[in-house]
Amino acid sequence: MTKRTIYYATRSKFKNEELGIISDLDFTDGRGVSRRIGDLIDFRASNVETEEPLEIDLEAMVRHKARSAYKRILAPCIVEHAGLILEKNADKGFPGGLTQPMWDALGAEGFLNRIGCSGERAIARAVVGYCDGMDTHAFVGETSGVLTAMPLGVRGFYWDVIFCPDEQSQQKTYAQICDEPNGLQVKLAISQSTRAIRKFASFLSSQPDSILFSVV
Repeated sequence: MTKRTIYYATRSKFKNEELGIISDLDFTDGRGVSRRIGDLIDFRASNVETEEPLEIDLEAMVRHKARSAYKRILAPCIVEHAGLILEKNADKGFPGGLTQPMWDALGAEGFLNRIGCSGERAIARAVVGYCDGMDTHAFVGETSGVLTAMPLGVRGFYWDVIFCPDEQSQQKTYAQICDEPNGLQVKLAISQSTRAIRKFASFLSSQPDSILFSVV
């Protein structure tokens, strides 16, 4: 299995922190074999500026974002964007791609109060967009859970302070999970981001070797 160099366009200190842990996790390749993500992909973080159109549809937003990243990096690259989908608004995908601008404008408590979503079920959706200069692909990961009545936890990465994943029986937010010893590893094992990257790794493992991946 040839190791591929893939640039990850992000300016988030949190995502940079998570990349090393994600590289140590496993994925299932096209032949059904479990492999380590880091044995296939050499992630190289890049803080290039990307274009993010204002879209409810996360996939449409990410495809555009991936193409804009490639124009600046000129090498195979991925981008990622995540948002919350309220179950009662799942047919509209709301707020989806609008989650971040609403969060940035209102803050955690304002988001909960103005949207009136505390205690509601929600889907955390992450979309990874990949562009190799010829084609653009999108990979979706989801984790279901419930939103808290107030922000909880210290690690203030986006809406991690209000989202409690179902797979944590203690009903802790992502942020509270990360505040515990080895908590970031626990979070990433069940996160929507990891699920999207695992799908990307599975896809990449099925692609033929290319000079595009031989970046030094």
